[in-house]
Order: sequence, then structure tokens, then C-alpha cells
Amino acid sequence: MPNLADLNHHHTVLQAAVRDFIQRHGWHVLEVVYHNAGAGDTRLLQQAGDPTALYIRTLPDMVITNGQKTLLIEVKTCISSRYANATLELFPVVAARNRSQIEVQTLYVYEDPRAGISAAWRCDDLFTYIPVRAIYIGTQRPEWKRSLDRIREWQAGGIIPQDIKIVTTRTGGSGDPYVVVSESQLRNLPTWQEVLERILRG
Repeated sequence: MPNLADLNHHHTVLQAAVRDFIQRHGWHVLEVVYHNAGAGDTRLLQQAGDPTALYIRTLPDMVITNGQKTLLIEVKTCISSRYANATLELFPVVAARNRSQIEVQTLYVYEDPRAGISAAWRCDDLFTYIPVRAIYIGTQRPEWKRSLDRIREWQAGGIIPQDIKIVTTRTGGSGDPYVVVSESQLRNLPTWQEVLERILRG
């Protein structure tokens, strides 16, 4: 399991690099309110397991705009010594895919410095243009069966593909459901700088 301090450090470094890149192109970066909430408020939301609390806790890291176009950006990092796959929490992926139905776009910016991977993709491209290997549910959480039922409901409703593999197992993290994008898929994607350059100049 990656060192949490190293992961948090690189997330902060990558977030700053993305912010600087965006601002150098004349766009503005706005903070998402939850990330600046007080410790007591965030602790309450972390305790709550309902979908609304989970939605707020997993809002994207930043909002960018040039006064004419606006985009949500989620920054993700990985520094594992064992693998170079991307693990993405399922709930924010599903929320972002649903937002895209009303033309609210979310861009994932990803970097793995150990593996030399830099990539970016629109969240609604997951499951279609960017296959995911599986959905994993941590059985260490008491409510894991409810998570499984919810995912099956999403499949029945066409929110996520019905043929995607679901794995229930004890995981090393929080136990929240997540998807895995394989290293080979990540290496075929353009770098986040290339993707942002096209968006910011478009």
C-alpha cells in the first residue's frame, strides 16, 4: 500500500502544477467549497455514509473558467511500488457521468511519477472509450452489501455497463467501491498537459 504522506504530498504538488498551468493560459481557478470546510464539518461528513455526504466529500478538486467556458477538474495520483494502475472511487465517477448528461463536464488529471505516467480524460469516457478492469468493493465496511445492491441498481438503470466485473474482497483502503484503469490503458492516453492545452486554447 502506498505511503499516505507521499501520496498526499504528490497530490498537492500535482494540484499546484495544474493550477499554475491553467492560470498561465489566462483561466481562473475556483476552489470547491467542501475542501475548505472546517475540520469539525468535514469529520461529520466523513462519518455519514449516505449518498449525499459521499457526493459532497468526493466533489472535484477545482473549477476552472475563462468567463465563457467552465470545467470541473479532479486531480488523482498514484505512487505504488507494486503497480501502475489507476484506482478511482466509483461514486464520484458515477456522479460525474450523470452530470455529463446535463453537459457538466469533469476532467480527470492523473500522474504516477514512479511509473512515468501522465494522462487526462473526460470522466464520461470511462467504461466506453477507456475500459475499466473491474469494480472492487471492500468487504471490511459493514454496509458493503448495500454498496453491491446500489451498483447493481446502477447497472440495471444503464448508469454503468451491466457486463463489468464486480469483485467483493477485503481491500487495503477505506473499503469504498472503486474502479481500476489498467496501466496499458493509461499509457495510451495523452498527457494532462496536452489535453489541457487543447481545452484552454479551444
